Amino acid sequence: MKTIRAIYVWLLALTTTGVVAQPAITFDEKRHDFGAIEEVDGNVTHDFTFTNTGNEPLIISNVRTSCGCTAPEYSQEPIAPDSTGIVRITFNPTGRPGKFSKSIYVHTNTDPERTILRIMGEVVRTIKRLDTQYAYRIGDLALKSLHFPLKKIVKGRITTDSIEVANVGRESLMPQIENLPAHITAEFIPAILDRGQSGILKITYNPDAIDDWGYRRDEFNIEKGSVGITPDTEAQYNTITISGVLQEDFDSYTDEQREKAPILVVGSREVNFKVIKGTQKVQRQLYVVNAGFTPLEIHKVRCENSAIKAHVKKGKIKPGQSTLLVIEVDPMRARSNTLTNEIYLVSNDPSNSSQAVRITAEFQ
Repeated sequence: MKTIRAIYVWLLALTTTGVVAQPAITFDEKRHDFGAIEEVDGNVTHDFTFTNTGNEPLIISNVRTSCGCTAPEYSQEPIAPDSTGIVRITFNPTGRPGKFSKSIYVHTNTDPERTILRIMGEVVRTIKRLDTQYAYRIGDLALKSLHFPLKKIVKGRITTDSIEVANVGRESLMPQIENLPAHITAEFIPAILDRGQSGILKITYNPDAIDDWGYRRDEFNIEKGSVGITPDTEAQYNTITISGVLQEDFDSYTDEQREKAPILVVGSREVNFKVIKGTQKVQRQLYVVNAGFTPLEIHKVRCENSAIKAHVKKGKIKPGQSTLLVIEVDPMRARSNTLTNEIYLVSNDPSNSSQAVRITAEFQ
């Protein structure tokens, strides 16, 4: 009743003064940025407040949106001059990851008849869902793996690989890479991970930048960092490992090259030192023969047990010729009373580029 009386008083005043009667709608704001919102948190709502700055009652006839994900509510009753009302907009982020910008069209009895409002923001992937997809954590940095298994690393060819990562925290992250070997480069893409954002940790491996062959394992560390925050010098580092076998490009060999390729043959696949008494070093020797048709190159003799040392007397063997593999066992470096390990001969034999010789011994 009071609203009708107020409208009547305004109409009477306009009639007696001769002023043109016209409503006008003025919004406090026409754009609203929700910022980053979580899909799991559900709907978000914002009220656009307006004032009737005209001299006639304001009527909202309709409010339309550019997307079904956006639902409007608005004042249904006429708004008297100098009175306020709201247009309430609710956005549903479910199933809509990424940035969004939606228009709202408010139709009134004003001139012009339509006012455009806009909401915007970014729906980030659900952190709870991300947490279940990534097995490893370094603070708020989640990773699908801590290991790059490169398998074959071919000389003369750059190798790349990547691990999926995500920021499952509430602040932006700028992870730092530490202690990176010279023959490996690594980067986070993107360099800054916003809240809920996924990315990759990419490595590039240059095998020609290192003088090594056969199986190799490298490491580097990741320090979690927040944007704008000085890294904690006492922060715990987490280790990323890279493994693979460095070898020649055997895949590019023609049938003719394979027929003429070198063939590495060792005198025995096992050397048993039997019982070693005392602390003196003991040596054994094996013949290594090139049974192929082109020179055999032994790139490396590898053993990961410090009690065993091995080397070949010649690294390059002509077809039909041989050399000696010298094996030495040091009881002082033995970790137990028994020894069982392999020596690996890495060569340019495409049929078996890394051959193993088993070493066994007992210590008394």
